Amino acid sequence: MEIKNVPDDDCASVASVGSTGNETGKRFSRWLYLAEWVALVLLTVQFAVRTLPDAWKTLNTDFPNYFVTASLVHERADTSRVYEWIWIERQKDHLQLDQRIIGMVPITPFSTLAVYPLTSLPALTAKHWWNLFNLGLLAATVMLIRAMTGIAWRRILLVVALNFALRLNFMYGQYYVLLLFLLTLACYLYLRQRRFLSGVAIGIAAGLKIFPVIFLLYFLRKRDWRAFSGGAMAGLAAALVSIATFGWELHRVYLAQVLPASLRGEGLDPYNLSAASLSSLLHRLFIYEPQLNPHPAINVAWLFAIFHPVLQMLVMAPALLLTERGSADARRVRLEWAAIVAASLAISTSPGTYLFTLLILPVCLMLEVLPQGKHYVFKAVLVGVYAVATFMSGAGQGYEGWLALLAVPRLHALLVLCVLAYVLLVRQRPFRLVTWDRVAWAGALGALMIFSVVGNLRHQRGLYEDYRYRVVAPEGSYMTVHPAAQGDGVAFVSFVSMRGDGYHSGLNSKGAVSFSPSSADDELAVTASERERWVERVGRESSVISSDAARPAIQRAESPVVSPDERWLAYLRVEQGRGRVWVRALDEAAAPDAPATPVEMNVMEMSFGPGGELVFATSLGGPPGLFMAGRNGRVQSLGLTDARYPAVSRDGRWLAYSQLERGSWHLWLRDLRTGSQQRISHAECNNMEPAWAADSKTLYYASDCGRAQWFSVICRRRVVP
Repeated sequence: MEIKNVPDDDCASVASVGSTGNETGKRFSRWLYLAEWVALVLLTVQFAVRTLPDAWKTLNTDFPNYFVTASLVHERADTSRVYEWIWIERQKDHLQLDQRIIGMVPITPFSTLAVYPLTSLPALTAKHWWNLFNLGLLAATVMLIRAMTGIAWRRILLVVALNFALRLNFMYGQYYVLLLFLLTLACYLYLRQRRFLSGVAIGIAAGLKIFPVIFLLYFLRKRDWRAFSGGAMAGLAAALVSIATFGWELHRVYLAQVLPASLRGEGLDPYNLSAASLSSLLHRLFIYEPQLNPHPAINVAWLFAIFHPVLQMLVMAPALLLTERGSADARRVRLEWAAIVAASLAISTSPGTYLFTLLILPVCLMLEVLPQGKHYVFKAVLVGVYAVATFMSGAGQGYEGWLALLAVPRLHALLVLCVLAYVLLVRQRPFRLVTWDRVAWAGALGALMIFSVVGNLRHQRGLYEDYRYRVVAPEGSYMTVHPAAQGDGVAFVSFVSMRGDGYHSGLNSKGAVSFSPSSADDELAVTASERERWVERVGRESSVISSDAARPAIQRAESPVVSPDERWLAYLRVEQGRGRVWVRALDEAAAPDAPATPVEMNVMEMSFGPGGELVFATSLGGPPGLFMAGRNGRVQSLGLTDARYPAVSRDGRWLAYSQLERGSWHLWLRDLRTGSQQRISHAECNNMEPAWAADSKTLYYASDCGRAQWFSVICRRRVVP
């Protein structure tokens, strides 16, 4: 099979019409030609004078996400906690990047290595070079599309210029131009019979974004073992490079926690219709959430568990089942690639607008299939739904109940695009729709769908029971964490979207929420006694600030914790890339601060026992565990692995902590007198950061049940009779 250059349709269409002597057709073709050039020039000028200068001047999400993570690798720092929102925010603040909120969910670790060569530069300069590199990749992509299709240069460039998502890629410094290039290169190599290399390009693309793995199913469907082996080997190589760079612990977090949540559409706010995804629409229709979705169309969560995988399969299955095994027809192969890319984007659970830069490839491949000078209506529909899919997303507010169906125009456009691709595949040439091969594949895909439904139903067991324990959350907050009891209220740290100025501490007392005075710096941790509160304020360095103005700030200090008797304040200080506990005596102003844990232990969280001993969570290069450090400096293990967030009750009897099981953090309670243990939470969601109320019977904790992963609210629950 060879790629044959199709005659440029500038001339083909005019000649075709001219030969009929149809003057009306000639005039239409000329006006269309002129309109295409005018639109291309205007869009190109707008991109050059608006988009590129704005992208050049500012750092926007998501380039800081990649840059911070790659910079940690460059500095040989610990990266095992990159997916923790508060932790990565602290690293960003230390680098003094001009971006209020960053987060790595649901980005793969491997994708951040694309900017690793630029980490020795200032962040904004690095973004300049990154965008220049992307312009080069975009030019290469256009040339590859031209070589594959023979479509007129102006029409390929017009498809590119119409793509609003592409503008966001440059504005935000995203990597989807690189992903578009890899997918286009893979298609080009496949058509040139470089099947193994085509698979290699797909494997690298899967390291950047998971969905290109679907092409491995396509290669299996084609029984193309060379392409499949190239994709499998390159994907494995990308995984090994990533593990060697970031370590296994980060990838364990990704595989066990981040990826499953992302596949369910719970990596970010699952009820946000501006995502315009199947998952966000179905969450909005069928799942009640007190703050994020108080008015679903019908509160029947199991309908989401069933409909989501069923609808995903109904969209994706035709792309695989209509694939012709062994077909060497170049035009049909191009349509098969277009259908798989379009369907993959339509079922995506993390469809940021910039993702739809990738639509450039399938739209150009579909345009090439249409006969020259004909099917103007089909072409107009194709370009129209393409423009809607790249320019429009969904409604961020309003559209309660069934009206949510009208709030996702991009999803509707993507589904129409998939239907157009399938119609073109069916019309290519006659073939047998029902074969034993297709029946077998349909059965396998159906079994996969049933497995997904069963998994969803199991995930929902007890998932929404925590609603009754919730403390009132700040209005508009996405995340409320780090509870600390103070009097009859609870202090916390929250990211409130409508404030738009990062993380701040606050207090919820008797249902009334108040925040600390606005500051240019993030406040990432809080602890409190009856009379006083300490907050970690973060700039180039972290410092712990007391609500008592007479106390001096503690420099280079993170994550403060006060002892129940208010005699001691513990905090973390990062030394040699590891967190070490230091203790300050609050009742002895002249006493110097002293370290309480060995330097080789990377401490994450800690809590005071009644005698001044410390229970802390640490990682020694593997899963975290709980240890105890006595006042004499002796450290001993508590025999708890995959455990974090210790909290000792004020009466010294109970140890509350979280333990990781099957990808979720569950609350546990240990009786420090008898050693007996009991599990408190059971649903497949995260219940973390327990903090005891003054009665030593009630826990405050952060729960993300029914929300996006780690986008917690504070709950209050009595756990001791």
